[in-house]
Amino acid sequence: MRGITGFIWVLLGFFGAAVPVMAAEDQGISVYQAAFFADSRPATAYDMVSRVPGFTLDTGQSARGFAGTAGNVLVDGNRPTAKTDDLESILTRIPAASVERIEVIRGGAPGIDMHGQPVVANIVRRKDATAQTILTAGTTFLGSGQWVPAAGIEYHGRAGGISYEAAASRTVQIWDDSPGNGYRVVTPPGGTPQYDRAHSTGVTKVGYTLHGGLTTPLWTGEWNNNLTLQTADYPSGIAYSGDGGSRFDTIQRTRNGEFGSHWQGVIGTYTVETLLLQRLGHEDDSNTSAAPDGSAAFLSASDTSESILRITVRHNLSPALGVEAGGEGAYNYLKARSSFVDNGAAIAIPNANVTVDERRAEAFANASWAIAPGWSLEAGARFEYSLIAETGDTHNSRNFFYPKPRALLSWAPDSHTQIRLRAEKVLGQLDFTNFAASSDLAGFGVAAGNANLRPEQRWQFEGAIERHFWTKGAIVVSLLHEEIKDLQDYIPVGGGFDAPGNVPHARSDKLSVNGVLPLDWLGIQGGLLKLTSYWTSSALTDPVTGETRRISGNHDRDANVFFDFTQDLDGWKSTWGFTYGAASNSWHNWRIAQISKIGIHEPYLNWFWSYKPASDWKFTVGADNLLPYRFENTQYNYSAPRNVAPPPVVQSVYIRTEPRIYFELRKTF
Repeated sequence: MRGITGFIWVLLGFFGAAVPVMAAEDQGISVYQAAFFADSRPATAYDMVSRVPGFTLDTGQSARGFAGTAGNVLVDGNRPTAKTDDLESILTRIPAASVERIEVIRGGAPGIDMHGQPVVANIVRRKDATAQTILTAGTTFLGSGQWVPAAGIEYHGRAGGISYEAAASRTVQIWDDSPGNGYRVVTPPGGTPQYDRAHSTGVTKVGYTLHGGLTTPLWTGEWNNNLTLQTADYPSGIAYSGDGGSRFDTIQRTRNGEFGSHWQGVIGTYTVETLLLQRLGHEDDSNTSAAPDGSAAFLSASDTSESILRITVRHNLSPALGVEAGGEGAYNYLKARSSFVDNGAAIAIPNANVTVDERRAEAFANASWAIAPGWSLEAGARFEYSLIAETGDTHNSRNFFYPKPRALLSWAPDSHTQIRLRAEKVLGQLDFTNFAASSDLAGFGVAAGNANLRPEQRWQFEGAIERHFWTKGAIVVSLLHEEIKDLQDYIPVGGGFDAPGNVPHARSDKLSVNGVLPLDWLGIQGGLLKLTSYWTSSALTDPVTGETRRISGNHDRDANVFFDFTQDLDGWKSTWGFTYGAASNSWHNWRIAQISKIGIHEPYLNWFWSYKPASDWKFTVGADNLLPYRFENTQYNYSAPRNVAPPPVVQSVYIRTEPRIYFELRKTF
């Protein structure tokens, strides 16, 4: 790792005479006109965002609420009023031909709502964009021999000041890279290892999406409305050949609907923004096991609802100082029902049937100040109050109040360098599904729900340095330290069960190095090499044994390095590239009577070639897992809580993942 960071710091000094890319009028804003991306022949805004130097797309969080879940992309200066419809899908629906420019704001600027992000990209669309109909078709061939087709149709139109869009698609999402063929080793304490074959399934999540959007002038501003309906089915499982054969199967079916309405306009010297968001969801889960010595089935169903109303008022006190304030109200609801049958006998589980509702209010104020040339400060606070009530197997009602201050100081010593320092208190949201029982019969078994969860609180301290060079080159080095209170991990809850619960204190550290290096100086015309690397560390006191360990689910203390190479071939009207992962990757989960380890033993290699013979045609072919990696799932299964149990039975499953080949065709009319 020292070699990587040392190389980065040499680059930071070597590229001191770099060509500035930040706009001359404001060192905190970089402007990339559409012509900047022409060599790569982008088809969508997503293709363009992927080529912005030094920018890494953050699609946001899936927690409840609006303010704390934002991604780092705006469209025409506004955050899309959507959560179910994810940011990547939104950008993929914006044709590249309708994008005038992309503005990247680093460290904040007066009048810009950063939504808590240190860097945001603003997609500015052309006002004279013409109507377009877009057809897409593709298929993915799995190593198991299965073909998975996908297709879609979009229409983008404009009539006067009104713009509208509609889309329908059959979606295929690569949900899990790990399925394939392999073997299992079961080793009892002091015993002889037993081997059998293993076969894992569940690569793709398949569903359907309908989307419609309408934007129209209203009063002194613009009114945007969108509606999205989604379905998704995800079957998965694993089978073993030993002891007469056993298998574990899971089927997850989701149905979601979302309506968002957003208005922004100017009233006097104030910019006013209002939004309304309504989400509804239903999910059915089936988790079963079958073996010669018995069978089990865990069935669950849940209904969810989220309603959000938010108002923001912004005002520039001067060209250098902007302030904003507002409030957000939300109502959230979950009704979950579950049952567990083991060898024909019904087993009682704590919190198998629960109803949870939350009423939450938040007030906020924020200021952005351009202190001096090259210096800017963004600071503010949010104040959250929530009331959570649970009925069903448990009756409980609690209320919480948390202040959430934030400050971001930015300094640009020259036109191609920026240094950022951030301090922020981040409040985690309670996942309502953790209130109800859950299962993974092939993994931890059955877990109880926990009605006494508290939101985790994280004080984050982050420093970052960003440097641009050679027009398309950039390096970003960041260090994040977190002091965590009430961390959500797994804790014993009685009856031999564990559940998500709170650990009093934990810490986490992450060093990230991301960059893109143009390769023209090596004679590779149009070539770009992207580096993504990070090093992580965390610590807490294990609630079962009292020993110090990492946070469950966090990557082990090691470095992870990925390289992305792309090259634009103008004569061939093509772009080709590959992704290579060079690091071994693993993480652990600690339960009351089990430690599980997930390991991904790379190399990980993907390849693609994209051909665009004309502006209205694009064809892409690619292959993932060209060098199928080894996926490891090791479980240390104890007969009692880990602090009092004898040595565990160790089960290790090793799967050689399968390659995938995909084809995509896009036609614009």
